[in-house]
Amino acid sequence: MVAESAVRAALDGVMDPHMNISINAMQMVRSIDISPAADVAIGIVFPCISCPAWTMTQNDIKEPVATLPGVRDVKVQVQWDEPWRKSDLSPATRQHIRSFGYQIFPMD
Repeated sequence: MVAESAVRAALDGVMDPHMNISINAMQMVRSIDISPAADVAIGIVFPCISCPAWTMTQNDIKEPVATLPGVRDVKVQVQWDEPWRKSDLSPATRQHIRSFGYQIFPMD
């Protein structure tokens, strides 16, 4: 059986292409569903609705999860009806963003 924690750990290495911060830290991963047959469905949201890298990001998500032992298939479902908000960022992620010189207003 594939564990959700293993999927989340695999996603730690997937970076938001604009911010160079993990999609987990950006709170882009909203759901992970694992079927009894080991098919993994990952629900994500994007900070930018018109993100030109959304196809690339989906492929970046599939690759590390597909290499987990036991995983049969990986699907990424973009949840366009659920918005990403700046308030989704944890205080640690906000500080990390600042260390790169990025500003997302309002940050505090």
